[in-house]
Amino acid sequence: MAEKCEMIIGYLVPHRCENPALGACVKCGRGFCDEHTNQTREGRVCLACQQGLEMPVALPIAAALFTPADLSTFDRSRSMNDMDDESGDLFSDLS
Repeated sequence: MAEKCEMIIGYLVPHRCENPALGACVKCGRGFCDEHTNQTREGRVCLACQQGLEMPVALPIAAALFTPADLSTFDRSRSMNDMDDESGDLFSDLS
């Protein structure tokens, strides 16, 4: 299971959720925090699976536009943020 939630959040600047993963979705197996899962008869199901989305995206309207390359970019930006001690946000100096 992943250490952090695998849901992609944010409308203007999509990024991975920073909450710790508390469990895995029974349908897709991805790690999700309590905020991005719901309990069903089958077990904990992520919001993306509940909405019938293939990608772990909190906003269904944005899900139609993301590609696997986009998901990879979100993961790389998280890794860069984890290595950067000065700033908690890779994009904080873009404003």
